[in-house]
Amino acid sequence: MQLTARSICIDYYPIKTWSNNIIPEKYLRILTFKGQTQTKRIISEAQLNDEILDRVTNYSYNVTDNHTNRPQFHTSGGTL
Repeated sequence: MQLTARSICIDYYPIKTWSNNIIPEKYLRILTFKGQTQTKRIISEAQLNDEILDRVTNYSYNVTDNHTNRPQFHTSGGTL
């Protein structure tokens, strides 16, 4: 999922292990401002849903892309 508002872009990607196993209910959140990456973090599915609803409903963010078919690799030593 991708949300945009003016020069802010927030991308949400499903994450997977190096063995291509999707990690359920965890997403990579990447915040970009004017083309520069500001933060990257792992969030839960509940946080994802709350954040999307809040930004679309209360602020001028628009859904501009869908990244559900583009999982990103993540390593965390086996735990999240």
